[in-house]
Amino acid sequence: MDSPIVRLDYAKRQPLLAWRVLSIFVWVDAVAISVPSNLPSRACVFPHNGYPFCNSSLPLDERIDDLISRLTLEEKPWLLTARYSPKGNISRLGIPEYDWGANCMHGVQSRCSPVRIENGTVVGGGQCPTSFPNANSLGSTFNKTLWRAMGTVIGLELRALWLQNVSENTPDRTPHLGLDCWSPNINIQRDPRWGRNLESPSEDPFLCGVYGTMHTLGLQNNSKLDHRYLQAVATLKHFDANSIEGPFWTPTGEWSARNGSITRHNTNAIISSYDMTTTYLPAFAMAVQKGGAAGIMCSFNRINGVPSCANEWLLQKVLRSDWKFRGYVTSDTGGLDDIRNAHHYTADWNETVAVALRAGCDIESAMWTARGENDGRYIDHIPNAVRLGLVSEADVDRAVRNALEIRFRLGLFDPVEDQPLWNISPEIVQSEPHVQLAKEATAQSLVLLKNDNNIVPITPTNTIALIGPHIHDRSTILGNYLGEVCRGDKSNGCVTSIYEGFGNVTESVAGPLSAAEGCRVMGNDTSRFDEAVGVASMADTVVFVGGLDGVLEGEDKDRPDIRLPLIQQKLLHKIARVNPRVILVLLHGGMIGLDGVIDQVQAIVSMGYPGPYAGTVLPKALYGIENRAWGKTAITWYHDEITEKINMLNFDMGRSPGRTYRYYNGNPNFRFGHGLNPLTKFELKFASSNLPACSANLVLPPTHSNFDISVSVANTGVKAADEVVMCYFVPLDIPRSEPASRLREQLFGFERIHLDPGASTIVAFPISEDALRLADYVGTPLTFSGQYLVSVTNGLDIVQQTVFVTNEGIICRDVPVLESSDH
Repeated sequence: MDSPIVRLDYAKRQPLLAWRVLSIFVWVDAVAISVPSNLPSRACVFPHNGYPFCNSSLPLDERIDDLISRLTLEEKPWLLTARYSPKGNISRLGIPEYDWGANCMHGVQSRCSPVRIENGTVVGGGQCPTSFPNANSLGSTFNKTLWRAMGTVIGLELRALWLQNVSENTPDRTPHLGLDCWSPNINIQRDPRWGRNLESPSEDPFLCGVYGTMHTLGLQNNSKLDHRYLQAVATLKHFDANSIEGPFWTPTGEWSARNGSITRHNTNAIISSYDMTTTYLPAFAMAVQKGGAAGIMCSFNRINGVPSCANEWLLQKVLRSDWKFRGYVTSDTGGLDDIRNAHHYTADWNETVAVALRAGCDIESAMWTARGENDGRYIDHIPNAVRLGLVSEADVDRAVRNALEIRFRLGLFDPVEDQPLWNISPEIVQSEPHVQLAKEATAQSLVLLKNDNNIVPITPTNTIALIGPHIHDRSTILGNYLGEVCRGDKSNGCVTSIYEGFGNVTESVAGPLSAAEGCRVMGNDTSRFDEAVGVASMADTVVFVGGLDGVLEGEDKDRPDIRLPLIQQKLLHKIARVNPRVILVLLHGGMIGLDGVIDQVQAIVSMGYPGPYAGTVLPKALYGIENRAWGKTAITWYHDEITEKINMLNFDMGRSPGRTYRYYNGNPNFRFGHGLNPLTKFELKFASSNLPACSANLVLPPTHSNFDISVSVANTGVKAADEVVMCYFVPLDIPRSEPASRLREQLFGFERIHLDPGASTIVAFPISEDALRLADYVGTPLTFSGQYLVSVTNGLDIVQQTVFVTNEGIICRDVPVLESSDH
């Protein structure tokens, strides 16, 4: 029977913002009409559907109590072990195995869907999961609506692929997908050398928190289809303070010799109470409390001497008691082994599983590799640890309850006939609306850092020389934690390279195109320099596509320094001598030190790792064809020598010269929030709004101590375009004895808007004691009394207002009262 179209509005129009609604249409069965027969294994199927835990009319707690009461001590650990599918079933009760830990960082990390054949003819299927830009690119969009929309797409596609029994993207096609995602990664980009910066949206904890919240809301909640169940499960990682990989990559090993064999598995992050409260916890707190995240992954490292997965303060007091977390906690893969073998925190495996369970680590992600008779530390040692009195069976039951509740909330123990989430069409995977959203995300993630002489947009009649190690790339642009991109094609031949994308554009709207790689990402081979220089000398404009790759940075791989590889610097210098009109396009996870080339090029574009549609999107953005393009950098672009001034193993944010824009006391190449729009110009000015206004000497009662700072944003150019508006505060009167006095600036609000030429709109940022909250030296959250400077900026223009926090509330002085702008 034909399925009705269900409209999923992934974004709601914001009344004060000229924002285009993103609406995605997908084919789904809105009600149970015909449930496919080849469904994934589920519980409570005949003849095992008569147990009370299968009775969906009973309260959830009663159902879980009943199920736990029927389990033996030996069976329970099988429900607490991830990554061992197809093990973990309790067949006597009809409970199938469940694979924890699909990855959904920027798309479902799975194989493509199976091809459907009827009468020898392919009639459908074969769609690969939609792949979005990596998180470090997505952070640059500053687009909350987009982040939630992406989460919704990923959740829908995960359900659709799971329903088809698609496997994770592994060589042997095992295990099949589960419905909980070990993502997003919302650790801050604390250090530019960290190998996994590409997985994080920003160096800023507030932005990371908003990103995590939106990603979670989109992934988990799909009330348009069924408000009763989770669509999928977000698992925030890595809790907490994970920002070291190691061993540090260097050809001759000087870094490792100088710093020892410190890796992510044995790092001890020494963190002050102040930094914990204001930097390392906020993103997770927001995504749990506002996003409702149902999963947490504890990190490999220690925090102040205690492994995260054995840390009762972190997992019990902070997470469950303070934040009221309702969900499950898993270790990172092999994290239980690290407690004993890397941190030497316990004497044997019985003690290891006991401390982890008591701390609140519900699930063990066991090692991927087989260990002979070992099925996982929980499976092997929990029963004995209970018998030895090291951990109570009540602690085991608490973990089982947390794990089972997730599966119940996903609808895996209820009849499927009335669950629309069990009847999602396979055709939504990589559907055109999903692909279009990924392309928009790619365009909005581009950051124009420099644009001398308005070289961007490129004049259509210009001849172009495309040079650099990434011009033909189809893999580096994709980033990591990937699903299959091109069905059965490991070379990613279906991905449009940047060279091909330029060719498509220049054929239709632009002048001739020539190309030469010139060099590899790194190395000493200069044999192709002359060819590249010759091509550059004959062109009007050079587009050099370079940067980093997965050899230089990634999981288990930090950089020893941040400089652009020397081979690329040398080639850029030679090119600039024959043609100064150079646009440098960078692929990267962590930021790149540009001191050696910043004066050799006229424009710089940061792409991060932008995903499979970069080849199509980048040329259109550079030619000014794509008016939704361009964002703001969500990181600080330091000078090259910063790595000589900050110790990567030191987690103190404020120690001079300071880390991230919040504490850095130097003058970087490009500040956090910087980004140019080559299409138009925007102007900011103060405006009033219909919210409680701030007028001269207004004191708001402590019970309602908030008002808004409102600005009018106008597009004064001739083209429609997007703009990002950000709101920061700076505390001015905090005693020097408090670590908060070192804070230089803090983001607390942002909006991305779209304006037609000549149009304007009002953007309002609520100011409250909550928004201005920091912490004292012992980590107690509080809003300090005194003066604050509040700034609203697009990275270029800025309007500022002083507010005062007093015992009576917040006082706002000298705010001009202006008429509302037309919009």
